[in-house]
Amino acid sequence: MTFRQGLLITLATATVALAAGFGTAPFWDEDETRFVAIAQTMLDTGDWVVPIYNGTLAVDKPVLMHWSIASAFALFGRSEIAARIPAAVATLLTAIAVFYAGSRWFSPLAGVLAAMAYVGSLLVAIEGHAATPDAILVACLTWVTVLAVEGLAPTLREDPERQSAGVTLNRIPVLHTLLIGGLTGLAVLCKGPVGFVGPLAVVFLWAWWADADTHLLRRGVATSLGTIATGLVQAGLRTAWRMRPVLLTATMLAVAAPWYIAVSVRTAGAWPEGFFFVHNLHRFAAPMENHVGGVLYHPLTMLAGFFPWSCWLPLAMVIASWRIWTRSLPGGTRAATMLILAWLVIWVATFSAAATKLPNYVLPAYPAAALLVGSLAAEACRREGWLHPRWMATGAASLGLGGGVLAAIVFAAVPFGLTDGEPVALLGLIPFAAAVLLLGPFRRRPQAAMATVAATGLALTVLAVGPAATHLGKANRLPHLVNVARAESEDGLMLAGYHQTSPAIVCYAQAVVEQWTTPEECATYWREHPNGHLLVAEDRFDEIRDILPSHINVIDQARPLFRDHDVMLLGPRPPSLTADASTTTSSGSLRR
Repeated sequence: MTFRQGLLITLATATVALAAGFGTAPFWDEDETRFVAIAQTMLDTGDWVVPIYNGTLAVDKPVLMHWSIASAFALFGRSEIAARIPAAVATLLTAIAVFYAGSRWFSPLAGVLAAMAYVGSLLVAIEGHAATPDAILVACLTWVTVLAVEGLAPTLREDPERQSAGVTLNRIPVLHTLLIGGLTGLAVLCKGPVGFVGPLAVVFLWAWWADADTHLLRRGVATSLGTIATGLVQAGLRTAWRMRPVLLTATMLAVAAPWYIAVSVRTAGAWPEGFFFVHNLHRFAAPMENHVGGVLYHPLTMLAGFFPWSCWLPLAMVIASWRIWTRSLPGGTRAATMLILAWLVIWVATFSAAATKLPNYVLPAYPAAALLVGSLAAEACRREGWLHPRWMATGAASLGLGGGVLAAIVFAAVPFGLTDGEPVALLGLIPFAAAVLLLGPFRRRPQAAMATVAATGLALTVLAVGPAATHLGKANRLPHLVNVARAESEDGLMLAGYHQTSPAIVCYAQAVVEQWTTPEECATYWREHPNGHLLVAEDRFDEIRDILPSHINVIDQARPLFRDHDVMLLGPRPPSLTADASTTTSSGSLRR
């Protein structure tokens, strides 16, 4: 397989997989609806500098995702699909970067398999079809890492005969540096300082190791602790010089600083104070929004998010670590293996140390995981049999077990608001069938087995984020209630919530939704807006029953996802005309 053939296969496969995964499901969680609501406000007000959510300053994320969604809305109209296009494009760009790195550092086949492993993993597929910034951040970080390594070591893949040769490190070219700095600037606009510090820390530590490995450890000149310390300092200084930190930082600031300065001036310092001190330092030091977990949280959730390829990730990490330790690889291949292993471990370890934890925090490690399993899979395809047959059999068995766990999770979620979700459990049959093939007819055929794993990942993720998500989206009933209120409003939607602050309500209302916490506020609301509508949880309805005006009645009610009670829509309608929830439209479209 040539590089051009591999690139065409990667482009075609990733494009089809991402396009096929698009469905018409309403926005799923608070993150999607919050970003969309902010983007809508930017379009409505023409203010693309200060992010505003429901009439208040939004300080949790920088502006790049808001800009991306707003631009997609301007080009394609306001819809769920348009809002998710930026993430899909970013995922495709990351897949290309993974292919490029795998091809340059190992082989075109390794690049193709790594790209398929990336696109064909569950969390990547979910984030690649979500109106959230994670896919865009990962695209920027992956290209920064790959371009920085290419600039430092353009001949990383070496002749296998140079078994003991080290890696020759160069100074990153100026044009390379400008491109890397620009991409880190976009990453900083996407999620803050981590977009600059994260990838460059990975590259710096790897290049430092490669320099020390070549000039200090490999040559055996380290005869004392003093010699080692001096050599390490010298290697670190050489590495810093090669990476042009001043030019890198200046370029990043040229891209990111104008917006940060503008939003700081416009908000009198309120935005940077909230973002840097609350959503960076405080989020790292203490759990926020009840997102907690132990030190194994991210390793375990990564096994779930990288499924089905995660069944072989532990094996790939063990083999890579052993080969680095025993120096059983050619110099360039050993350095590349060390890079992707460090890339994976540094991201996971860093966020494992943070107090606030979410599965998507370690998404920047997924390209490295894909490169690890892709290189191992490509090596297996060149052999007559498995290099580690027992490990491979264990991975195949865990693939089938993962299918059963997936089905069990769906069934367990049905009583908690995942209405009519039982058919989605059939997705578990896909990895189960693949496991049967791997343990049966393909047990001694590595090429057929790897093709089966790749097809399994793509089929599972496409069906999960496409038809399955569309089917499960029927259980997302908050958009339905907002649309009913809009249909009932003759003079424009006037909607408020009583202890209902879901971003989904704000997003689909496409307007400011006032939030009330006392019955007196609700009574005042209806005195000032007699035709207004109110959303209230069923278990709180009795708190405001006595203050309801005579013309206000329950129009509709529905059970939101993963809630143990209905949400009721109150509005101006005589009791005799109150419609049953089953007779009204359930469309979740953003279009007016």
